[in-house]
Amino acid sequence: MASLVKIGSVFLNLDQVFRVDDLFASTREDKLVIYFGFGGSLTLGGKEADDLRTWLNTVATNLHAAVEPESGG
Repeated sequence: MASLVKIGSVFLNLDQVFRVDDLFASTREDKLVIYFGFGGSLTLGGKEADDLRTWLNTVATNLHAAVEPESGG
């Protein structure tokens, strides 16, 4: 069975998601663009974008927040 997530009235098949871009970081738009492996995309805005962003932040590992290596000096 496919891994599904429901965001508002949209069901996403996580097995088909290639990448998710958060436009808020670059353009201050409250939108997420979801790219699929077959070449299509879907844009979510408003509450749906906020809900998906919140869920992604709980399940993703933030590499930027990783501990920096000690400097040898």
